[in-house]
Amino acid sequence: MKRGNWRSFVEARKFVRSLKLTSQHDWAKYAKSGKRPKDIPYDISKIYKKEWVSWGDFLGTGSIATFKIQYRSFSEARKFVHKLGLKKRDEWSVFCKSGEKPDDIPNYPAGVYKNKGWKNVGDWLGTGMIAYQNREYKSFEDARKFVRSLKLSGRKEWREYLKSGKKPDDIPSHPKGTYKKEFKGDGDWLGTGRIATFNMQFRSFTEAKKFVHTLKIKSQKEWNAYRISGEKPDDIPSAPPQTYKKEWTTWGDWFGTGRIANQNMEYLPWFKAKIEYQKLAKKHGLKTYADWVKFSRSHKLPLNLPSQPWHIYTKEKVWGKMEK
Repeated sequence: MKRGNWRSFVEARKFVRSLKLTSQHDWAKYAKSGKRPKDIPYDISKIYKKEWVSWGDFLGTGSIATFKIQYRSFSEARKFVHKLGLKKRDEWSVFCKSGEKPDDIPNYPAGVYKNKGWKNVGDWLGTGMIAYQNREYKSFEDARKFVRSLKLSGRKEWREYLKSGKKPDDIPSHPKGTYKKEFKGDGDWLGTGRIATFNMQFRSFTEAKKFVHTLKIKSQKEWNAYRISGEKPDDIPSAPPQTYKKEWTTWGDWFGTGRIANQNMEYLPWFKAKIEYQKLAKKHGLKTYADWVKFSRSHKLPLNLPSQPWHIYTKEKVWGKMEK
């Protein structure tokens, strides 16, 4: 249909507004439905170029194309937003979608007010919060002094403090990243004196072993209990095999018991071991398997005799009083 046969822009707009359509998508769907009058064009924005303002104007929704909106000045817009009492970016996004935001307040203020007063979301919402990369923190010494005054006992309490909301904005949540050169570990930061394992200066193997011998520990189970008891000096490692890889031999050597791991033990040949077992049975009155188990756990068994000979002397027949 030629231009002269279309309704006037005013008449076409009046008709379309009566349809109560809310968007360009709704119009496209209606225009293709077969209900559109023939004297109202499909491509209305092209046919009515001179009169065309926006879809909001044509449909009667009041919405205006973003690039045509006359926004409030930055100071006026920010003053309005401050009154909303929003605390974070997510709350601002919800407000923008609520339908309550005035059209002259932009959804994306950072782009609209670039070089016109925009600083950050905290300034826009009125919370004072600043993006981490733009924060100005206290010097390392002043920040550490403040944190030490809190008397926190470890990383767990530090995390709980961060969640409390009491931390000042000029104290970083992640000091290791902020003070890369000065940060020496949580112990130094919190003032507990504890040092990260990789920064620890341990005693020499000889000195450490000498100290451990005085503890009279008999097994790895006892060692595990001791190392988590809080009594172990910081310069004695919890995992000595990893710390002293070159010097390490066995746990028996570390504890001073002289015991050697079974796979490294050199036992008596069976014909000699059998005689020794018989002597022990006679000396200690061992008559049953239960008697033997109790005796073998008493640490009185010579190191060259296995506590379970039937596993070591598999080719020989180990019967008699020690048989299960």
